[in-house]
Amino acid sequence: MARGVFVWLVALVVAGAVWAEGAELPITEVVLYSSGVGYVQRSGTVTGDATVQLSFKTEQINDLLKSMVLLDLDGGKVSSVTYGAKDPVSKTLKAFAVDLTDNPSYGQLLSRLRGVPVEVKGAQTVTGKIVGVEMKKRKVGADILEQEMLTLYTDAGLVKLPLDDVQSLRILDEKLNKELQDALGVVAAGLDNGRKPVVVSFTGAGERHVVVGYLAETPIWKTSYRLVLGDDTAALQGWAVVENTSDADWTGIHLSLVSGRPISFIQDLYTPLYLARPLVQPRLFASLQPIAYGAQLESFDDNGSATDKKTADILVNGVRAGDGTTLTGNTQTFTATPPMAGPGRPMTGVVAGLAGFQTDGSVQELVAAQPRLSMMPEPMHAVAQRTVASAANATDLGQAFEYAIKAPVTLPRQQSALLPIVAGAVEAWPVSIYNPAVHTKYPLYGLTLKNTTGVHLMSGPITVYNKNVYAGDASIEDLSPNEERLISYGIDLGVESETKTEGSGKEIVAVKLVKGVLYLNHKFVRTTSYTFRVTDAKARTLVIEQPLETGWKLTTPAKADERTDTLYRFRVKLDGKAPVKFAVAEEKTDYESFAVLGLARETIVAYLTNATISDPMRAALRRVAEKKAELEELERRREQAQGEIQSMAGEQERIRRNMAQLDHTSELYKRYLRKLDDQESYIETLHKRIDTLQAQENARSSELNAYVDDLDLR
Repeated sequence: MARGVFVWLVALVVAGAVWAEGAELPITEVVLYSSGVGYVQRSGTVTGDATVQLSFKTEQINDLLKSMVLLDLDGGKVSSVTYGAKDPVSKTLKAFAVDLTDNPSYGQLLSRLRGVPVEVKGAQTVTGKIVGVEMKKRKVGADILEQEMLTLYTDAGLVKLPLDDVQSLRILDEKLNKELQDALGVVAAGLDNGRKPVVVSFTGAGERHVVVGYLAETPIWKTSYRLVLGDDTAALQGWAVVENTSDADWTGIHLSLVSGRPISFIQDLYTPLYLARPLVQPRLFASLQPIAYGAQLESFDDNGSATDKKTADILVNGVRAGDGTTLTGNTQTFTATPPMAGPGRPMTGVVAGLAGFQTDGSVQELVAAQPRLSMMPEPMHAVAQRTVASAANATDLGQAFEYAIKAPVTLPRQQSALLPIVAGAVEAWPVSIYNPAVHTKYPLYGLTLKNTTGVHLMSGPITVYNKNVYAGDASIEDLSPNEERLISYGIDLGVESETKTEGSGKEIVAVKLVKGVLYLNHKFVRTTSYTFRVTDAKARTLVIEQPLETGWKLTTPAKADERTDTLYRFRVKLDGKAPVKFAVAEEKTDYESFAVLGLARETIVAYLTNATISDPMRAALRRVAEKKAELEELERRREQAQGEIQSMAGEQERIRRNMAQLDHTSELYKRYLRKLDDQESYIETLHKRIDTLQAQENARSSELNAYVDDLDLR
């Protein structure tokens, strides 16, 4: 370990409580995150080869195995970490010579001890080896009873003993006796999975400082604020709600609260995993025949070149060379290369440079010469009638924000506390906020709040007091330093509002005709009119919130005073006298395209009346309409001829049925015959007409397609 890191880590632990042999290392630091986990650090001293025993709930073991960091800071080493296994009891029991997995009865257990020497005491004492246990029936009065009989092989031969008469039985095989005791111990341990011991072994000489750090599931720490409004001032108190739900007391610990959201998950590293392996049966072969191998035709050289292997960049303890940070205390200077921080938090709050320790154990502030963490200590301004001051140093961690509690924190287990983390003046301007989606008639009392505390404000509720009178509750999302945000806390009954939205229909604003496709641009216009009447004669600034919808463009006014990702905001002055009207106009452009040949002629004629269409395009559309009219006429005439043929075919079928009933020499038969001949001649004429009309229709359609394809009118 580099000398700078070593000295720095020694300083980290000097203020920790000294650990007494046989006791758990005391908790010296806790870092709570807003992602449901907390970093817990225990530190103390050990002497020589020593073990530290800790106890954890079973559900904490996975986080422990994933995150535990162990440090022996004075030249010692961590030799091992052992913990109670979590193999299923049934699987563990199968490893013993005596199988207890299925909760065997007395007789079943003795049957599994066949061949084992035992000493049985009852009416007499018998020593021998267990042969087995069998059921024997015997008649007692009118009943037939079954009785278990134990068979022993003794020096005198086989002996049967009723199990009901056995008072005690002792296994004479000491090795097997211990196996049975161990198996019973596993069964007993399986009854209590609540806590598991974890033993850390350190090796080394003399007295040394050690650190054990790990992640544990913790409640999310929360924030709540009190905003006190005066005539010309506004003061903010921020409180952290912290809960110690662990099984250990926090006594004089260093507590830090981080508002970032590092990714955290649970992976089951505790439960032993076993792969299902296939059962392979031995293959049985018939007697092998001698093999005649072929002659060698070509040989291959198997000498391969060695692959060059380059050593990759190495991070020793997660630290790259030359990335050091100098931390200067009041009495000492420590040059350290800090561990690489995770998403939002280094390994410990002390490591982060939040506090240093003199050799006498007193807490000192640390100032970074080239800080990795921007130290931003908050001035101790009195707020809320000068009774509460911030008890935390706030530090920007880049993607997160940390409040390091200055004074040591004592919080018994299963207890909660409110800790002051923000105390300072803020800038606030009163406004009324109107959003018809929130309330259609009245706006809300609100404030434009500017975070001038110099620290990050995490999301949470705000209780607003106006001149020491409760005014209402508000809520904020995360607020960075110098960022402004609207908050609302009550209904402003002094202003009545009315909203009306009107919209125009679809209007064609642009047309182009390119290669047979007609492109139309439509414009939609809507106007939202607001009317506000002040009923309490007080002037105020009103903020109007209007939804910002995709596709709609603001036209009046030209620009909003503010814009969020979902809202426009407009600021309007109400003088407390006459009603005030305010209008917001928006427009939306839509696009349509049609194949012009697919449009009905009537639709094309309707477009000719639109004023947006240019004269060349109007002439082109008129010609298209005329050509489509010609095509429609040819199609009508062709379909008419086809209809005549179909009608005549029905008439001919009727005549032929009648002719089949007549004498071929009759006058009526001859007249039918002449009529059929005339119809056939006319049908031939109709077919020729249809062919001519179809040819004309095809020619006109080709001309129209060619004409439309050549159009490029924009």
